[in-house]
Amino acid sequence: MTFRQFAYKNVTRNIRTYAAYFLSSAFSVMIFFVYALFIFNPYIRQGITVGAAIDAMKAAEYIIFLFSFFFHSFLCSIR
Repeated sequence: MTFRQFAYKNVTRNIRTYAAYFLSSAFSVMIFFVYALFIFNPYIRQGITVGAAIDAMKAAEYIIFLFSFFFHSFLCSIR
């Protein structure tokens, strides 16, 4: 059995776990990227509520970043 066959059989046996992990990771990265885009958008930096908006978005970005590690460790512990 080659490594590719081994990896393929492992993924097909645990397809629900791998799908949940992939989708949650993709969603976390997408939300993190969207918040980063909003933080560094030049039009938001010129607005009236720039300080409050950037602080709120940075706080949400940190929470998402920490949650992704928690969710990753949770998925890895499921068997």
